[in-house]
Amino acid sequence: MQLTATKETVLAQLRKVKGPDKTGNIVDLGLVSDIFVADRKVYFSITVPSERAQELEPLRAAAERVATSVDGIDKAVVALTAAKKPGASQAGSQPTVRPAPSAAQAGSVLPPMQRAAPQPPSKADVPGIGAIIAVASGKGGVGKSTTSVNLALALQANGLRVGVLDADIYGPSMPRLLRISGRPKVASGRVLKPMEGYGLKVMSMGFLVDEETPMIWRGPM
Repeated sequence: MQLTATKETVLAQLRKVKGPDKTGNIVDLGLVSDIFVADRKVYFSITVPSERAQELEPLRAAAERVATSVDGIDKAVVALTAAKKPGASQAGSQPTVRPAPSAAQAGSVLPPMQRAAPQPPSKADVPGIGAIIAVASGKGGVGKSTTSVNLALALQANGLRVGVLDADIYGPSMPRLLRISGRPKVASGRVLKPMEGYGLKVMSMGFLVDEETPMIWRGPM
């Protein structure tokens, strides 16, 4: 019977790895982040000062060895990430000091409350969607669809509900990768219902065209 490792079992083992200055451990010091376990592999980052990254490479290697020793883990992918320098965010937020306007200019300068403040662009939430992961590339044939399927199945294995939108109009691969055939049903006369394969909700341009039929797209892409 194969054992399944969890985030908690990996973190428990990583407490054996000393911190950068041989004090405490990397978990309790809050240096471990972005930990993710899937398909007998574990991925995580260790936050260190950027100027000490080369010096602390043995720390990364030690964490990798310890993580790989966990039952149910065959491979560990560990990255060192740079710590934000103290005061960096505060320094970036300091207002710019500008000279006061002259008496001649004072009458034409609007008070701060009357100036139109730029509004940041807002993004509309998608109802029922907690997070969106985009997989894209400027080149074809590099594994976008394979990566998307592996990510989706790994997230599903961690208890999340996952859907995949294959927006590739030139070579949609999801129907073949997930062995889904047929046409999606239409709800309310205008909404296409996703197909399903391996527990994933999937929508692909490949469901709307025949694989061996040449076609010409019209309209905006």
